[in-house]
Amino acid sequence: MKKQILLLIPLMMLTGCKKDTSKLKIVCPTGAPSIAFYKENSNPNFETNGVPSNIVSMMNENSDKDLVVIDTVSGLKAIKNGAPYKLAVSLTFGNFYIASTGKDDDEVMDKDDKIVLFGQNQTPDLLFHYLYGNEYNDAIEYVTNVQDAAKCLITGKNEVTTNTIDYVFIAQPVLTNALNKNKNAKKVVDIQEAYKSKSEGKSLIQASLFVRNKAKKDIVNKYLKGLKVSVEEAVNNPDVISETLKDKSIEEMTALYGVAPSLAVTALKDNNGLGLGYKKGKDIKSEIDSFISLFSLENTNEEIYY
Repeated sequence: MKKQILLLIPLMMLTGCKKDTSKLKIVCPTGAPSIAFYKENSNPNFETNGVPSNIVSMMNENSDKDLVVIDTVSGLKAIKNGAPYKLAVSLTFGNFYIASTGKDDDEVMDKDDKIVLFGQNQTPDLLFHYLYGNEYNDAIEYVTNVQDAAKCLITGKNEVTTNTIDYVFIAQPVLTNALNKNKNAKKVVDIQEAYKSKSEGKSLIQASLFVRNKAKKDIVNKYLKGLKVSVEEAVNNPDVISETLKDKSIEEMTALYGVAPSLAVTALKDNNGLGLGYKKGKDIKSEIDSFISLFSLENTNEEIYY
């Protein structure tokens, strides 16, 4: 009898150690960051949102979102304003570009051109102004999200203002699709390189994952381990995304991720054009501090890291 009980103990311990991560509620912007979650394609608790400000508004005391992905600057500002979250992992490290629509006769971006930016007061906007100051302020027209920016690059017009657009601040992977649709469009500025040059070699820190303080740590830790594996697999072999999503409809996946998976795979194969990666926030604190200092934010406190 004692022997039977002793044999049951390891089984009970194993059963007790099983941690179900499927109930974690996750929200992420469409576009590059969402591609990190390609294995969540059928998870009803995973959602994307095309409007970054909507995601920031979810970082509140009453939120049920356990994991929130948002641009790092906006996430840190939210924490400073009382959001009960901690920075766990940075997932994207730059996929921004300025592209010309082909409408500018002299092909030189100047104050007389119309320039479209997305993400007003967020990372795209802050990056542009870090690089160019206020020189182009009168030329800027803001759109809600990167998908709207892509429409401007494809058509050369802003549907809202009806103005002809000369240049568009945009991100991969939607850039690849826009360039395919507008053969006169082309990349003119690699923002990552421009940033690196101006900041004397520092890395651009884009989207990060923030964990709700009330989330169960053991379950979150298990999920993050799996996410790390998924991201590294996708960077090393982008075709794993195609294989994972092969039985899904293109329309459904495009709606979920904000871009056709095939375009994301193409961008990843182009020297990791998505800037996808997985780095624990606390391990790159100095890089994060250098990045956010450019936007008048103080160095982060150790307490804000997961």
